[in-house]
Amino acid sequence: MGSHCRYLDNDQIPSRQADAHAELIASLTRINTYNPPVQTCSTGWTFHGLYYGPTSVAYLFFRLSQLYPDLTFKGQLLLDWAQSYLDLGIIGLRDSVDSNHCGIGSEVLAQLAIRAAIEQDPGLVQKLCSYESSINGSGGSDEWLYGRSGYLYLLRLARSGFGKGSKAVEIIDMRIEKTVQRILVSKQPWSWHGKAYLGAVHGTFGILAQLALSSPSCTAKLESLLASLLATQYSSGNFPSSLPPGSDRLVQVCHGGPGAVFALRTLRAYFPGLRSNIDSAISGAQRDIWKRGLLTKEPCLCHGVPGNALALDDDAEFEHFMACISTTSLEASEWMKDAGQNNEFVGLYTGEAGRAWAWAALDKQLSDRPCIGFNDL
Repeated sequence: MGSHCRYLDNDQIPSRQADAHAELIASLTRINTYNPPVQTCSTGWTFHGLYYGPTSVAYLFFRLSQLYPDLTFKGQLLLDWAQSYLDLGIIGLRDSVDSNHCGIGSEVLAQLAIRAAIEQDPGLVQKLCSYESSINGSGGSDEWLYGRSGYLYLLRLARSGFGKGSKAVEIIDMRIEKTVQRILVSKQPWSWHGKAYLGAVHGTFGILAQLALSSPSCTAKLESLLASLLATQYSSGNFPSSLPPGSDRLVQVCHGGPGAVFALRTLRAYFPGLRSNIDSAISGAQRDIWKRGLLTKEPCLCHGVPGNALALDDDAEFEHFMACISTTSLEASEWMKDAGQNNEFVGLYTGEAGRAWAWAALDKQLSDRPCIGFNDL
């Protein structure tokens, strides 16, 4: 394979295969070996909610426990591992929650949402919902990583632990509706740090996906916005990272076609009038991902091969991308040098936990290839 600065030349047709279940276990083993669920000066955990840190690893184990209810790893059920990593979290430490710090990267909110879902504790739901008024105050951000649409994901996560009709669901749904309305009255185009981003992490694609998943009835107001977004697609199939469009170079989940595919797969069901446009946008983006998506950056969900792999609908192409980050490939590359040095190495969006999710999606042959923390709930 030849290399460009950002990506490796890919084969014309998929040719690589991998043992997904064995790779999943290898991935979990690396997480547990390099960053076990202990808090010492040397492990140096940092806390960024579902993005990276021990709470992000806990979330991986929690979601895997739902896919593999009977799987034991090192003699423990996956849910027990989730609890061990969760217990390292930042509860009791100060971490501000406000309209600029309320997305999936918020440690306090992620802890509350996961614990509410696991423990089915209405008190934790009350606490998560108590932040709504400050989150929906003036200013702030609407994107997914730091902003209100990430809060929508965390509210849905907390809700997933409770049965329909329960008081907890009623309370959450009320906060979801208020947050959706707050996002809709924000000045358009939505911006983050003064820039009109389009991607899944900081931009309009991500915000639209969270709005649709949280409050399907609001999508009627958003059709022309989505149509204008589809019109920004480059002839390559990729999408610009922000407006006005710049150079066509970032093919990754946070900025570009792969994140757009995650969002569009979700939005397809809510915009029947745009379905054929959405389908052609997805297939154009996927052709570009196959061509330019074997990224040379560290393999993670946010800006690496596993995130791009999940954006491919073709089973053989998905497996081919994943085989490019197998244990053998990792060990033969520079990628392992941060193992044990930096907890981003095992983070959900920055490292090994995200790779583990992608291996599980391949192993379980999840047909919709959802991205954990984004459009899996």
